[in-house]
Amino acid sequence: MPSGGNGPERAARAPAMTALCLVVEDEPAILRLVTMVVQDLGFQVIAVSDAEAALEAIAREKPQVVLTDVRLPGMDGVELARRIRSDPALAGVPVLLMSAYGEPPDHDGDGFLSKPFDLDQLIEFLRRHLPL
Repeated sequence: MPSGGNGPERAARAPAMTALCLVVEDEPAILRLVTMVVQDLGFQVIAVSDAEAALEAIAREKPQVVLTDVRLPGMDGVELARRIRSDPALAGVPVLLMSAYGEPPDHDGDGFLSKPFDLDQLIEFLRRHLPL
Protein backbone atom coordinates (compact mmCIF):
# COMPACT_ATOMS: atom_id res chain seq x y z
CA MET A 1 0.00 0.00 0.00
CA PRO A 2 1.31 3.44 -0.82
CA SER A 3 2.00 5.65 2.14
CA GLY A 4 1.79 9.39 2.40
CA GLY A 5 -1.21 9.70 0.08
CA ASN A 6 -2.74 13.08 -0.55
CA GLY A 7 -6.36 12.27 0.21
CA PRO A 8 -8.75 13.17 -2.63
CA GLU A 9 -5.87 14.36 -4.79
CA ARG A 10 -4.47 10.84 -4.62
CA ALA A 11 -7.75 9.36 -5.85
CA ALA A 12 -6.78 9.86 -9.48
CA ARG A 13 -3.92 7.41 -8.79
CA ALA A 14 -1.81 8.95 -11.52
CA PRO A 15 1.89 9.29 -10.71
CA ALA A 16 3.12 12.87 -10.40
CA MET A 17 5.42 12.24 -13.34
CA THR A 18 3.79 9.65 -15.58
CA ALA A 19 6.12 6.69 -15.86
CA LEU A 20 6.37 4.71 -19.07
CA CYS A 21 5.91 0.94 -18.89
CA LEU A 22 6.88 -1.45 -21.68
CA VAL A 23 4.77 -4.62 -21.83
CA VAL A 24 6.16 -7.49 -23.93
CA GLU A 25 3.69 -10.36 -24.41
CA ASP A 26 2.88 -12.50 -27.45
CA GLU A 27 -0.52 -13.66 -26.16
CA PRO A 28 -3.00 -10.92 -27.23
CA ALA A 29 -5.46 -11.42 -24.35
CA ILE A 30 -2.73 -11.20 -21.71
CA LEU A 31 -1.15 -8.22 -23.48
CA ARG A 32 -4.50 -6.37 -23.39
CA LEU A 33 -5.15 -7.26 -19.74
CA VAL A 34 -1.72 -6.21 -18.46
CA THR A 35 -1.87 -3.04 -20.56
CA MET A 36 -5.27 -2.11 -19.09
CA VAL A 37 -4.13 -2.72 -15.51
CA VAL A 38 -0.98 -0.63 -15.95
CA GLN A 39 -2.92 2.18 -17.65
CA ASP A 40 -5.53 2.13 -14.87
CA LEU A 41 -2.69 2.80 -12.43
CA GLY A 42 -1.90 5.97 -14.36
CA PHE A 43 1.10 4.84 -16.38
CA GLN A 44 1.73 5.28 -20.06
CA VAL A 45 2.15 1.94 -21.83
CA ILE A 46 3.95 0.70 -24.90
CA ALA A 47 2.71 -2.79 -25.77
CA VAL A 48 4.67 -5.06 -28.12
CA SER A 49 4.54 -8.76 -28.94
CA ASP A 50 8.22 -9.70 -29.30
CA ALA A 51 11.64 -8.90 -27.89
CA GLU A 52 12.99 -7.32 -31.07
CA ALA A 53 10.16 -4.77 -31.05
CA ALA A 54 10.83 -4.30 -27.33
CA LEU A 55 14.49 -3.43 -27.97
CA GLU A 56 13.43 -0.88 -30.60
CA ALA A 57 10.91 0.65 -28.18
CA ILE A 58 13.49 0.73 -25.38
CA ALA A 59 16.00 2.55 -27.58
CA ARG A 60 13.38 5.05 -28.73
CA GLU A 61 11.28 5.61 -25.59
CA LYS A 62 13.43 4.75 -22.50
CA PRO A 63 10.73 3.09 -20.34
CA GLN A 64 10.96 3.17 -16.54
CA VAL A 65 9.85 -0.48 -16.18
CA VAL A 66 9.63 -3.55 -18.43
CA LEU A 67 7.11 -6.37 -17.98
CA THR A 68 7.94 -9.31 -20.24
CA ASP A 69 6.80 -12.82 -20.95
CA VAL A 70 9.59 -15.40 -20.86
CA ARG A 71 8.52 -17.38 -23.92
CA LEU A 72 8.43 -15.06 -26.90
CA PRO A 73 8.93 -15.65 -30.61
CA GLY A 74 12.59 -15.23 -31.52
CA MET A 75 14.53 -13.85 -28.55
CA ASP A 76 13.03 -14.84 -25.20
CA GLY A 77 12.34 -12.63 -22.20
CA VAL A 78 15.39 -13.89 -20.30
CA GLU A 79 17.70 -12.72 -23.09
CA LEU A 80 15.78 -9.45 -23.29
CA ALA A 81 16.40 -8.89 -19.56
CA ARG A 82 20.11 -9.67 -20.05
CA ARG A 83 20.38 -7.14 -22.85
CA ILE A 84 18.67 -4.50 -20.73
CA ARG A 85 21.09 -5.21 -17.86
CA SER A 86 24.11 -5.07 -20.18
CA ASP A 87 23.32 -1.48 -21.22
CA PRO A 88 24.65 0.90 -18.54
CA ALA A 89 21.94 3.45 -19.38
CA LEU A 90 19.22 0.83 -18.73
CA ALA A 91 20.78 -1.35 -16.04
CA GLY A 92 18.57 0.17 -13.33
CA VAL A 93 15.28 -0.34 -15.21
CA PRO A 94 13.16 -2.87 -13.27
CA VAL A 95 12.27 -5.98 -15.29
CA LEU A 96 9.44 -8.34 -14.35
CA LEU A 97 9.40 -11.74 -16.04
CA MET A 98 6.15 -13.69 -16.45
CA SER A 99 5.60 -17.31 -17.53
CA ALA A 100 3.20 -20.22 -17.29
CA TYR A 101 6.17 -22.61 -17.42
CA GLY A 102 7.91 -21.81 -14.15
CA GLU A 103 10.63 -19.40 -13.17
CA PRO A 104 13.71 -19.71 -15.37
CA PRO A 105 16.97 -20.25 -13.52
CA ASP A 106 19.57 -17.50 -13.64
CA HIS A 107 17.35 -14.76 -15.06
CA ASP A 108 18.32 -11.11 -14.72
CA GLY A 109 14.85 -9.90 -13.78
CA ASP A 110 13.82 -8.03 -10.65
CA GLY A 111 10.82 -10.26 -10.16
CA PHE A 112 8.85 -13.18 -11.54
CA LEU A 113 5.14 -13.91 -11.81
CA SER A 114 3.82 -17.36 -12.60
CA LYS A 115 0.86 -17.31 -15.00
CA PRO A 116 -1.95 -17.18 -14.34
CA PHE A 117 -1.14 -14.58 -11.73
CA ASP A 118 -3.19 -12.47 -9.39
CA LEU A 119 -3.31 -8.89 -10.68
CA ASP A 120 -2.52 -7.70 -7.15
CA GLN A 121 0.93 -9.30 -7.55
CA LEU A 122 1.54 -7.24 -10.67
CA ILE A 123 0.32 -4.08 -8.95
CA GLU A 124 2.57 -4.79 -5.95
CA PHE A 125 5.63 -5.13 -8.23
CA LEU A 126 4.83 -1.78 -9.84
CA ARG A 127 4.31 -0.15 -6.43
CA ARG A 128 7.66 -1.46 -5.20
CA HIS A 129 9.58 -0.23 -8.23
CA LEU A 130 7.77 2.94 -9.30
CA PRO A 131 6.07 5.84 -7.53
CA LEU A 132 2.29 5.45 -7.54
